[in-house]
Amino acid sequence: MKKSIVLTVLVFLLLGCSPMTVVDPDPEIPEDPIIEDPVIIEEPIERSIFNGFEYDDEKYEAFAIMIENTSAARPQSGLSLADIVYEITVEGWSISRMVAIFGTNHPTKVGPVRSARLPFVNLMEEWRLPFAHFGSASTGDGDAFSELKALNLPIRFDGHKGLNDEFYSRDSARTSPHNAYFNAEKAKVKIPELAYEERFSFDDESNVDDADVQTVSMKYSSINLVKYEYDLATKKYLRFVNGDPHMDAYTGKQLAITNIIVLHAPHRSVEKVEYVLVDFVGEGKAEFFVNGKYEIGSWIKSSKTAITKFFNSAGEEVVLLPGNTWIQVVHSKIVIEVVPIAQ
Repeated sequence: MKKSIVLTVLVFLLLGCSPMTVVDPDPEIPEDPIIEDPVIIEEPIERSIFNGFEYDDEKYEAFAIMIENTSAARPQSGLSLADIVYEITVEGWSISRMVAIFGTNHPTKVGPVRSARLPFVNLMEEWRLPFAHFGSASTGDGDAFSELKALNLPIRFDGHKGLNDEFYSRDSARTSPHNAYFNAEKAKVKIPELAYEERFSFDDESNVDDADVQTVSMKYSSINLVKYEYDLATKKYLRFVNGDPHMDAYTGKQLAITNIIVLHAPHRSVEKVEYVLVDFVGEGKAEFFVNGKYEIGSWIKSSKTAITKFFNSAGEEVVLLPGNTWIQVVHSKIVIEVVPIAQ
């Protein structure tokens, strides 16, 4: 009897008072938690609507300035600092003028400034910019003056009519009418800070990529042969006129362009002096030269006040590189020659 009691006590001590623990022969080992890389959200770059460079303000002190383009006017001053330049044939079909748009730079000497013509007034109807000009045509169907007054632009600087003309000066080294210059830096005091709609798409890569092109030439006339030659080192197009480098007297440098657009549009002439008119409303062919690449696309503008849009051959809105843009407005008689890069 004593043996039985002793054995019972021993078993009880071995087992203890707690329930029996069962050991899992193949336990699950918890896996290390997966740490994912943090998601980096890149904020879109705020770009200037005029040149595509980084710009953190929606307001601009911008100008559009009429520029002469005869041999007596060259070299002009300030063109290399313009964000956008349009070149258009004017009266007689042999010469052209330009309107230079300065959205971020404001040179102290821009010119020679000349009178406005209807195609440039039509551009101002789209852009709605402060406008500097030295008079304007006022005859018959070429009457730019009446339409310009009716536009009610933010401000005008008309050196011929004495309208805000304190920002003009004459350069005694040149003869009139090729010597009127505009001080855009000083004229900023008259410019309200204005917001403008986006005009072009800019990015660090362009979607113009159909062919490699070295040069493009446009024969506006026998006395106005424009040529652009791509410079691989700077990734810009060097501009030549009648075989000579087109210089800027303000900077002392040859004009170098990042983006070139050739806009084909209907032209016609009116009056005895043959004022040239351009139909910018509608759609038509456009050619693009960006970063040594070339592509044929199109443009479209639905009304006089609508923004002109540009598309590549795939129907996508053209993306330009940050920098200056020159728009060559051409008619069917202008001979255009494109030379591919030599292999």
